[in-house]
Amino acid sequence: MDQGKTIQIQDILEAMQKRWYWVTLPLFFFIILGAWIYVVMPRQYEASTLILVQPQEIPRAYVETTVSTAIEERVRTLSQEVMSRSNLEKIITEMNLFSEGRKQGSSMEIIVAAMRLRIRVDTRGGRRGETSSFTISYRGRSPEEAADVANRLASFFIESNLRLRARQAAQTTLFLEKQLEDLNNLLKEQELKVEKYRNRYMGELPEQLQSNISTIASLQSRLESVQSSLADAMNRKLSIQSQLSQLEGGQSGVTISQRMQRINELRTQLEEMRIRYTSEHPVIKQLEEQIDELRNQPEEAQPARTDPQILEIRNQLAAMNIEIESLKKDQNRLKEKIDYYQHRVENTPKREQELAALTRDYRITQENYQRLLDRYYEAKRAESLEKRQQGEQFRILDLAKPPQAPISPDRNKLGLVFLALGLVSGAGIIFLFEFLDNTIKGVKQLEGWSGDIPCISAVPLALTHSDIKRRGLKTVLMVLLNIFVVGAGLIGIIYSRAQHIIIELPINLPF
Repeated sequence: MDQGKTIQIQDILEAMQKRWYWVTLPLFFFIILGAWIYVVMPRQYEASTLILVQPQEIPRAYVETTVSTAIEERVRTLSQEVMSRSNLEKIITEMNLFSEGRKQGSSMEIIVAAMRLRIRVDTRGGRRGETSSFTISYRGRSPEEAADVANRLASFFIESNLRLRARQAAQTTLFLEKQLEDLNNLLKEQELKVEKYRNRYMGELPEQLQSNISTIASLQSRLESVQSSLADAMNRKLSIQSQLSQLEGGQSGVTISQRMQRINELRTQLEEMRIRYTSEHPVIKQLEEQIDELRNQPEEAQPARTDPQILEIRNQLAAMNIEIESLKKDQNRLKEKIDYYQHRVENTPKREQELAALTRDYRITQENYQRLLDRYYEAKRAESLEKRQQGEQFRILDLAKPPQAPISPDRNKLGLVFLALGLVSGAGIIFLFEFLDNTIKGVKQLEGWSGDIPCISAVPLALTHSDIKRRGLKTVLMVLLNIFVVGAGLIGIIYSRAQHIIIELPINLPF
């Protein structure tokens, strides 16, 4: 025999008809409870302010702003700043908000946290998905309070945005100014290095290469001319010496004195030197002194004079010696100059590499300095733009107005929730009674309980007079209990409404 028990929906419905009072009692209780909660719950009014994100007045093609953060990020940053403890505490104090809680000694942290929960910021996108406006909403106990606080928060948003943009623009300008100063010092150091290097290796620089080559070519041409003149002079000297040897070999007799011969040689040298030097030159003075000294010597017995032709050839030989000596000096001087300029030309590639390294760093620094200078002037224009409040701004499009109806509690939602609680509670009680009831109700239940053994006949329940009387009393008692619940609830609702009783619930209800 199957002892299991199953409860059908039909059984529940039949039980609800028989025990209707177990359905009405929790139903009336929850309905009255919901009505009382609606009466004692504080009314909350919500006011909203619409703020439009207005683009900057001057086109970005002329003045580029230095504030590059997105609107969403800036709104979040401003929300944190506006809803900071110091700012909200200032608003609470100035507008006398949460006066009852402050009188009861509630801490400011709790009050600020409660106010922060009542503030909501919602952004709205434009055509391109960018934020074009946002709303600031506040829930308060009265319509005027909600509107005033919402407008106050909106003004804080606008002021904070202006301060934030101006601060960011000023900080950007200050940063670029410091970077520009450091880069300017570096540029001056590199300029000084290049200048010192150019002064140190003047003549070996790359731009002087052609000049050095031209100078070397000119000196080599002069050297060739001097060498040619020197070779001609050497040949003439040999010719003069040959003539002098022939004349002296064919002449007999004595020559003039050595003193006179020396004076003639010195005179010849003096004439040659006067052509090349001035009268104040030390060589000229030395020759003149030697001639005067020889003249002042006592005259000795002089032998017979030599042939004037021989004397003339000797003078020519002396002059030729002087000319050869001068050409040799010119040759050595030209060779030294050629070696000097050749050394410059050989060092030019090395100087070119070293100077290229210096000028490359200098050029890069100069380009960076110019770019940074352009950015600095752009930042200055952007800072001026923000100071004049011509940049991107927040503008109040719709001021918050006192709402006409409270947003909380919602009467319809509250009624539906407690009506559902009452019906579910009644159905649950009936289900519990049916589950605990072991009696058999009906032929079908008997056949199911007996293992599908068919029932031949059924005898209806015959109630006695005492059973009928007991049922009547029970019905009257349950009706009175329902009336008591409804009456007590109505009295509590009327009293709470008359006394303006407000109860702050520890949790936020969703209605």
